[in-house]
Amino acid sequence: MTYNIFLVDSCDSGVMAEALAEIFQVPVKEVDVADGDQEDRYWDALVSCEYSHVRGNVSTSLDIYAQDSVKQQPTEAHFSAALARRIGTPVLYPPQESPISAHSLVDPEGMVTRARLDETEDEEPSFTVVAVEAFIENLADVPVVHLPEVVREQKIATPLSDSFEEAFKGLADSDGGPECLAIAAEVAEVAGVAGSCLSAWEKLARRAERNWEPSGWFPLEFYRETLGYRDNIEGYLRQLPVSVAVLYKRYFDKVDNLYKELTVEDKEHVVGDDRDESTVGSVQKAWWWYRRPDPMPWES
Repeated sequence: MTYNIFLVDSCDSGVMAEALAEIFQVPVKEVDVADGDQEDRYWDALVSCEYSHVRGNVSTSLDIYAQDSVKQQPTEAHFSAALARRIGTPVLYPPQESPISAHSLVDPEGMVTRARLDETEDEEPSFTVVAVEAFIENLADVPVVHLPEVVREQKIATPLSDSFEEAFKGLADSDGGPECLAIAAEVAEVAGVAGSCLSAWEKLARRAERNWEPSGWFPLEFYRETLGYRDNIEGYLRQLPVSVAVLYKRYFDKVDNLYKELTVEDKEHVVGDDRDESTVGSVQKAWWWYRRPDPMPWES
């Protein structure tokens, strides 16, 4: 297994070798720690670690490889926590959701947070933590803020949307009928986009149902964006054949009801974007624009 991580503070190679030996439960002599330029490498080592010092407010980049014969192969998160504890410095490891999301960061006490790590495009790039979601003593000058990219990339289960997709496939594969979907590729395309909007709408309701975990907050900008997806659902409903529209409505009605249960009337019009406020003679926004969570997750 391979581990690609960053250390906030540098670490002596001997200390690193001992730490890796403990984590992987192998003899120290079976751990090879070296910078990329060294020639006298132990290439058959059970655990290999190449390091390089980098510019920025992190100090070291590590590429660690444990051979398949090593029985103790922790996940990247567990490995990083164990290493941070043993060498006494925060460790950054790649995000699980998407490469564009913020890195995970674990400190020596085991606290895990998220950190935005910027990399320059120079010939010799620098790596700088520019924001964190919790205070890190070793990065005391770095602003502590919410990171929206973490929220956007989170995986949220959508059982109703998944059920619609499966039900549509069953309907599309059925034989005969006045609206034979097997020959209507354009219907499948519209249904696919409609299903994506339904999924986005359900994700919002599920987040509210889980009290906005795992982040515990949700940006107002994203909230409004999702209400826009709910607007789109109305348009796709009118484009679908009757049989598919009936099926589609069955599922988004359930999400609508869940959303209503989890929100309150937005009497202060917090959610409605002021730039889109209705004027005399204009069309009023749909009902979902006049409801909001209580408490509001963007104020966390």
